[in-house]
Amino acid sequence: MVNNRTKVWIFILASSLAFLVIGYQLADRLGLLIGFFAAVFLNFFVFFYGESRVLAKLQARRVKGQDAWGLNSMVERIAEQLRMPAPSIYVTPHKSANTFCVGNSLKKSALGFTTGLLETLTPSELEAVVAHQMCHIRRLDTFAFSVSSTLANSIVGMGQFFDNIFPYKMQLFKPLFSPFGWLIIKFVVSKKSFFENDLMASQILQDRHRLGEVLWRLEGLAQTQPLEIPACTSHLFMVNPEGFRQRNLFLKSHPSIEVRIKKLMGYYPI
Repeated sequence: MVNNRTKVWIFILASSLAFLVIGYQLADRLGLLIGFFAAVFLNFFVFFYGESRVLAKLQARRVKGQDAWGLNSMVERIAEQLRMPAPSIYVTPHKSANTFCVGNSLKKSALGFTTGLLETLTPSELEAVVAHQMCHIRRLDTFAFSVSSTLANSIVGMGQFFDNIFPYKMQLFKPLFSPFGWLIIKFVVSKKSFFENDLMASQILQDRHRLGEVLWRLEGLAQTQPLEIPACTSHLFMVNPEGFRQRNLFLKSHPSIEVRIKKLMGYYPI
């Protein structure tokens, strides 16, 4: 079975070669040179812009030193258990209760928490959330998730750009380009990644029931108070942040919460 990281590298290599081949077919050596620079720009954009784009869009601020929620101590303790560097911690000013993680490597990763989540969960529930997201980083799911998000968002954004320059804002190109973004996410992000990560986090916590209850509770909170997010980034979050209001079903990436809890605990409902 090809893992997520391998899929990302296959996609990056294939897209870079496609730029070179298409450039050469269109304009010989000059086209080959243009294709080369386009491939370099694509890789630079993916690996150095994706993380900061999500954090900036969500108005995240980094938590340093003491924090009222005890996030630093939780993250450092779980990082020691997982034998990995402690990721950076960010808080976003949103009432919706959710959390996300981004990063292309273990040394360059970040956890994001909404203020709604921090104000709603108990310390025990918050520890389950931290463990869950840090397992995604330890498994390097964040590498695959972040790269696929950046590429898919760029494609959907291109469609939106074309729609905006045409009169009357016809909304023609975004619906046309969205399936291509969906294909990228579906190629890289498998439902199995969520199932395996849920199981790994429950083993770190030594408590499947606690994690199952947190997943169930966050899903309910996300449905009642969804979060506005950049396009093609829902899979970066612990549960689907857009809830039932998700406008583009092509870009839905999370397995249903019923299936996740049943895979984790063996039964549903809790």
